[in-house]
Amino acid sequence: MRTAVSADAAAPLKNRAASATSSSSSSTMELDSYSLHSKNQYSAHLLTRDLLSSSMDRLAKRCNLEDTATISDGMPLRRRRMVDLGSADGSSTMETLKFAMHCLKSGSKYGGMPLHITFEEHPASSKHKLQTTMSIHDEWFTKNDVERDIIMQSFYQPLFEPATIDFMMSYICLHWLDTTDVSEGGSIAEWKTMKRLSATNENDTTHLEWTHINDATTPKHIQEEWRENLAHLHLAKFLSLRSKELRPGAELLLVMVGHPHEFVTPSDGGPGPLTRAMKRCIDRGELREDVLHRTIIPYFLRTVDDIEATLKIAETLEMGDNEKPGALLELVECRSVPAITKGDDDTKLGGAFELFWSIHSHSIANANPTKNELECIKKETRTVFDEIYDSDVGIPSSFVACVLRRRTREQWRS
Repeated sequence: MRTAVSADAAAPLKNRAASATSSSSSSTMELDSYSLHSKNQYSAHLLTRDLLSSSMDRLAKRCNLEDTATISDGMPLRRRRMVDLGSADGSSTMETLKFAMHCLKSGSKYGGMPLHITFEEHPASSKHKLQTTMSIHDEWFTKNDVERDIIMQSFYQPLFEPATIDFMMSYICLHWLDTTDVSEGGSIAEWKTMKRLSATNENDTTHLEWTHINDATTPKHIQEEWRENLAHLHLAKFLSLRSKELRPGAELLLVMVGHPHEFVTPSDGGPGPLTRAMKRCIDRGELREDVLHRTIIPYFLRTVDDIEATLKIAETLEMGDNEKPGALLELVECRSVPAITKGDDDTKLGGAFELFWSIHSHSIANANPTKNELECIKKETRTVFDEIYDSDVGIPSSFVACVLRRRTREQWRS
């Protein structure tokens, strides 16, 4: 027999709308730089296009059945609703959306497919940049009968009315955790040791000498605490929220940065480049040790096993009124996708480093280094890149890609 886990009991999974924290007011990334260099991981989109194509084929078949009945009744076709979660500046999203639309129209029995697309992005990002990118494609939207809107809101809270969305997708976002999951008046700095796991000897700071939870040198007991009490529960909450918003039979395509990824776990088995660089700066007297102790990158790189374990948790997670919408989700496909993160041909490592720095720099800055200390960390991290990565290849990485479908009813259990 399964034991139900309530959203309140399963760690403090707070609604972001009710909690004003750094998560909702500022970003963990350098957004301008990320917009420029995010193309260096667009392979996550390209390598999972078969999953998107298959989802669009299935959506087209469902739409054909519905449209046949609608047309026979002399009624206009329903405008389908699609959602892109974590659209950033929209440039990568638009290329993927155009591919999805091509697949969907190719499978449509009646040619036309009126759509409404919602682009969701973190409230700390630039809505203006996203709007500007969308406006560049005005002609495409009009030609394909696609309406659009933008919501600047966290995807760790409810976004849409129940059973209203025909398809959702999210690329390279869900490794970031819900940074509102902290005690009242606290901060994500508490995650560094998960409180009760601090060293017995308060003078022993070895348990603080890491920056990424997936780093090979991070204490294993803290890694497992993050896995069980942050990563699994945050994703389970996300899945339950989305399940409630999907129409019966609708699908959700998720592609997230996965483990292993050499941004965090280099092939030499040592610390990640950021941890390695900060320790060198400390050894040279150019960085205060407590800056490393305070630095925390609030993401978790998952595996296929993590996704499967999370789905089991989502089945039991109550989301108000004793509802368990996560129990309606079924896993259609889930796989690890190996990739290479790199810049252009003549700047493979340089482009990868700029992407790395745009992703991590704000989290480092939140540890309050001085300007000189931050510059030392950046310079040394770039040196580490040249030492541990192959400039002819780039950075070996991986993504976890999965497709989930909302059932029409909970699966029968004996």
